[in-house]
Amino acid sequence: AFGKLIPDSLEELIDPKQTALVIVDMQNDLCSPEGYLAVHDGQDVSPNRSIIEPLKVLIEKARQAALPIVYVQYTVDPTHRLTNPAWVYNHLRERPGGKGHITLVSLEACFEGTWGWEVIPELTPEPGDIIIRKNHLGAFWDTNLDKILRGNGIKTVVVTGTATAGCVFDTAVGAAANDYYTVVVRDCVTQNDSSGHLLGLEILTRRYDHPTASDLKAIWAQ
Repeated sequence: AFGKLIPDSLEELIDPKQTALVIVDMQNDLCSPEGYLAVHDGQDVSPNRSIIEPLKVLIEKARQAALPIVYVQYTVDPTHRLTNPAWVYNHLRERPGGKGHITLVSLEACFEGTWGWEVIPELTPEPGDIIIRKNHLGAFWDTNLDKILRGNGIKTVVVTGTATAGCVFDTAVGAAANDYYTVVVRDCVTQNDSSGHLLGLEILTRRYDHPTASDLKAIWAQ
């Protein structure tokens, strides 16, 4: 099309030679029953945990197919010296109806170097995996992810993790904005807030390819 070679099948789109699997923010503070969201914010984290098993199998298949595995960790400076005032304002400002932001996790959790900041043990990174520390929602903003992916010949980014309408959404948008083929694994993205998850998923599946984990595993198993 238009003089360009464009993938015309999912098999071509997620060819292991050009694809990276990205796991967004599957961290203890966000996904563990002992983490910040559950203990300090009172959230039921079972939705965030619901993708652990399918994601674990997907990661295993991706390793077998020699895909780069990218773990993204939301990272907060505990002193807040590096925190931008606009970032604080966005999370403290009043919402319609007089209600504040539903959680201050973006300011009070995932402090770098703590247990809560680490990837959950069920999905622990292995030597050789790529670790990206981010200070904003999207994994492409103010990180070296784009440089690393291009240096490894990556053309397609497969996005998984949490939260669907937050960090997953911004990471997918960032991938597309940086001219990567963007794929969202629709049963490997999640959010504790079901309405937010459905809203994010609706927009993501309108914009990007959205196969299931089984679809990808079947292709990568070949």
